[in-house]
Amino acid sequence: MYMSYMLYQAERVKTVKEQREEDVQTGRLAAEFGRSWRLLWRRSARRQRWFRGAAEPARPAPCVPAPRPAFDDHRSKV
Repeated sequence: MYMSYMLYQAERVKTVKEQREEDVQTGRLAAEFGRSWRLLWRRSARRQRWFRGAAEPARPAPCVPAPRPAFDDHRSKV
C-alpha cells in the first residue's frame, strides 16, 4: 500500500503551491538540524577545552625577537 502511494507521488506533477510548501518544510528541517548540530558542536568544544586544560602543562611564553643593537653608521663620521 505504502509503496504504491510513493510511486503515485513520484509520478504525479506537483503544483507550484505544493512544491513551495515542500521547500519551506525542507528549509525548516534543515535550519533545525543546523541549530542542533551547532549546539552539540559547542558543547563538545567546551568539553574538549575543559579536558585539555586539565591535562596539558602550561605553555611557554611566546618568543619575542631580541632587540637589535644600534647600527653604528661609520659613513657619517668624516
